[in-house]
Amino acid sequence: MHCEATGDSLADCHRTGSPQVSIVIPNHNYGRYLAGCLQSILHQNLETRTIEIIFVDDASSDGSLELARGLLADMPLAGHRVLSLPRTGRPGPVRNAGLAEARGQALLTLDPDDELLPDFLPLCLEALAEGADVVYADYLREEGGSRNAVRLGAYHKLLLANQNILSPTALFRRGLWDKGARFRCATMYEDWDFWIQLALQGARFSHVEEPLYRYRVHDANYSLAAQGQDAQSKARIVVDNAAFFPSWTLAWARGVLRGDSRLDPMPRGIIPVLPEHAAPNAVG
Repeated sequence: MHCEATGDSLADCHRTGSPQVSIVIPNHNYGRYLAGCLQSILHQNLETRTIEIIFVDDASSDGSLELARGLLADMPLAGHRVLSLPRTGRPGPVRNAGLAEARGQALLTLDPDDELLPDFLPLCLEALAEGADVVYADYLREEGGSRNAVRLGAYHKLLLANQNILSPTALFRRGLWDKGARFRCATMYEDWDFWIQLALQGARFSHVEEPLYRYRVHDANYSLAAQGQDAQSKARIVVDNAAFFPSWTLAWARGVLRGDSRLDPMPRGIIPVLPEHAAPNAVG
């Protein structure tokens, strides 16, 4: 079946049944990783015909679109869609475009240079069945030929306010998306902002204490590009989710956005949640 989406995007779609999980894969010139990413989905320890894959291409020039169409056509799935977007240059809008097409009751965004380990979906779905709304897991960090297990902490509101304790590879209930949470471009830390939006909705977070996917670090990672706008991006998260943060953190963020040079921008990826760190007397 061939479908034409609204707006400027084009979509190829194939659907067979109602999926349990929709996996959105945002892509820009990562075709070299795509086969491994898709194979990791096929190797999940559950029936793959319960999975829908939505591949969203951000105007790639490396043949990613054609490769995705060919690979997905041969996969035993509940359905798949291939979307082609005009160039956005940000992962958030690309993820949003895919999530808007998703039919699954559980949603996941998976970067094409990452790979799920076989128990990722079974264990995360089990946590959802036990009452969680968002499930995140430890992971294997691969860089320069080395591999290390990254152990994340259990969820606490103040921890998430202080730093991003999740990753983009977390499974969440579609009801949270339906309530209006979106990846937003005001901050370079789009996923951190998204998890805080879910927390403000009252989402219950669950941590699986086991490495369940592979995360590759390389020069093209979007997260590396975000470092140059660290302070402003953190401040935008605070201002746009003011109810999640203490008043002194909000005062700090407003000062950062005003360009107050007296403020400590804090180490990369850290938002001040203690009053002595936010220095409210400096921002008023």
